Amino acid sequence: MGKPGWRGWVALLGSFGVYAVPLVGPHAAWFLGRWLVASATIDRTLAWMAADVLVALTAQIATGLALYWSLGGGWARKVVWVGIIPLTVALNAAYLSFIPSYFLIEADTASEMNTWAEHCFVRGVALRPVGSPVPQAEHGARTWWASRSPDGRDTLLRVPECLTIDAVLPTAGKSPEGYLDFSLSLQFATSDGLAVVEQMDRVTTERTWWTLRYPEVPLQRLADSSETSGQPPIISRRGDAMAWVAAIPGSGPPELSHVLVRNATPESEAFETDIDLAPFGPALYALLDVDTEAREVLLWRDDRPLTVSFEGEPRPVSYEPGDIRAQSLTYIRFRDGWVAWDAYKEAGPYQIGWSIGGWSGRHRTLAGRSVTSAAVDPTGSYIAISETPRYSIGNANDVVYVLRTDDGAAVFRRYLPRYSTSRVVFFEGGFLGYSDFEGTHILKIPK
Repeated sequence: MGKPGWRGWVALLGSFGVYAVPLVGPHAAWFLGRWLVASATIDRTLAWMAADVLVALTAQIATGLALYWSLGGGWARKVVWVGIIPLTVALNAAYLSFIPSYFLIEADTASEMNTWAEHCFVRGVALRPVGSPVPQAEHGARTWWASRSPDGRDTLLRVPECLTIDAVLPTAGKSPEGYLDFSLSLQFATSDGLAVVEQMDRVTTERTWWTLRYPEVPLQRLADSSETSGQPPIISRRGDAMAWVAAIPGSGPPELSHVLVRNATPESEAFETDIDLAPFGPALYALLDVDTEAREVLLWRDDRPLTVSFEGEPRPVSYEPGDIRAQSLTYIRFRDGWVAWDAYKEAGPYQIGWSIGGWSGRHRTLAGRSVTSAAVDPTGSYIAISETPRYSIGNANDVVYVLRTDDGAAVFRRYLPRYSTSRVVFFEGGFLGYSDFEGTHILKIPK
């Protein structure tokens, strides 16, 4: 009776060693016991917490039984102690992948709908996530900037010709240590391909901005970097003016802002003005669009759009997103309507909403995905959406799909390789473009 009692106590106490099993993540490591205590303070569902506890108790019971059995015989039974290795692997997989995947990522059971014919495929070219005027082009984009594999060269894609023209940009020299003298990056582009390029000096970190009017034409300096030290300038829809948001000197704290509108080239005839934003108070402003014809600018102020005339008067703008938490990069203006989606959520599915041409609707993504890109076709009939997984765990893939604006029904769906993070663009003439790791697909929209 003495031996079984001794074995039982050793097995019971040894079973608690499960809580000392390390869980090794990509950035840190925790003991299982600490993990369970810490996870209890995080906002999780009761079912998730119950699953965490159940797996730990199951592992503890299994460990206790294995210890009890191993202590009841010869050394041959002690080989079961090696089981700590597969147990550690199994607990890491359970707590770092399987359990959170089950509760964070919804299974996607929808089938692909490849009902739109492919007009062309441009191999080795991916649509860039470059900024563009928030109001969608009336007839769709004529061109879009893309990157060419394998070196990421900037190239301008023309549709429906499906032709690309590589940009001729300055080449940076290298220091003796191998560092480049400067870096270039596209910041903004109109539907015709007119682009704003940022150049950053590697040593001084000075930022300057330039226009790229055509891929083969040399860059032209836009403005002194001291004038535009905050946000990069943007180009008006017609390409005749540039504008940027800057702090009013001596206004702070808190600092007040104004919009500076200037001619884009010496030949431009745009009306130059400074638009005072002081009447709208101190805030975080992002410039989204300059319309020299309507003499107004569209800004994002804190959490919603704001339209201001060149004279500084507010103009009405339709926008009622409800509980959608949009930001300047997750808002589209389409004529008098809008499309907006959640920029970031701690948990749960993202939402995208719209109000276009008398139609309004809501769509929720599956949990575990975020909206990468969205676009509206020139007729206002369709919204294209690109999603990508939010987490490195699980087996969710990227997806591109198209919804009808009248009833929210899907009319096209294509699954892409994980982390394709595709940009979606509606082109002039009734075409939709999206990219995967192989290149860019241009689809013809059925009439």
